[in-house]
Amino acid sequence: MSQVAYLGPEGTFSGILARQRFGKKADLIASAAIEGVFESVLSGATPVGLVPVENSSGGTVYDTIDLLIRHSGSIFILEEISLDIRIALLGHKGTAVHTVYSHFTQIKHHAEWLKIHHPDATLVPVASTATACERAAADSKSAALASPGAAEIYKLDILATPSDGQEVNVTNFFILAHKPSDTTTPNRTALAATLQNQCGSLHKFLGPFARQKVTLTRIVSRPVPGQPQTYVFYIELEGAEDDPSVAHALELAKRQARSISILGSFPLGKRFRS
Repeated sequence: MSQVAYLGPEGTFSGILARQRFGKKADLIASAAIEGVFESVLSGATPVGLVPVENSSGGTVYDTIDLLIRHSGSIFILEEISLDIRIALLGHKGTAVHTVYSHFTQIKHHAEWLKIHHPDATLVPVASTATACERAAADSKSAALASPGAAEIYKLDILATPSDGQEVNVTNFFILAHKPSDTTTPNRTALAATLQNQCGSLHKFLGPFARQKVTLTRIVSRPVPGQPQTYVFYIELEGAEDDPSVAHALELAKRQARSISILGSFPLGKRFRS
């Protein structure tokens, strides 16, 4: 795969992971937003894209879930991989830190450390850790929570390492493509389900999976735009779509749903380190 779209700009954790996963020869195409990665794959500009889906401290990345639901049937998950996040406070040595920029997940994860070490600093969430570095590089009184490797890119100093490697902070990512893969051995299946807007509909929908002993690994409810009190559910489960127990559970569950769209059967890939 020569071209890979990812959430940029250069220096983001998405970019770091894309380089590790696809190698030095891959042509990495930075997008300013997660939606841009989806558009790149949907248009055929790049064969695959890499997007974050969940952080162990910040929770679900709802932009990714919403876009998967919106484009169900046109985009598919090929693989789930993860990245152990290492964070440093990057800034300018010898100056007081008045403002700290970072992605909201990193600000949330390191909130207590920031309260202790920089209690008077203003915390400003931005679109990515790379954007945080850009802001910090432009202002001597600002700093960024970002990858230590971004210091060289943005000509910043490493002021501190908040977690000192003691805290586990992992972000999961999806590799996306315009078509499902038929060359891997999947052990996860993702789907989007719209249910009847009535009492007990979710319980009835999930029942077949319990009876077939199919484990659900992720379930997220999202509102349907323009339809108050109506929700679509993003669901992941263990097993491939054509596994007998999964296939039977899906067949029974479809009878309880207004619609089901399979977003891909895919493997859980490697866990990388930033």
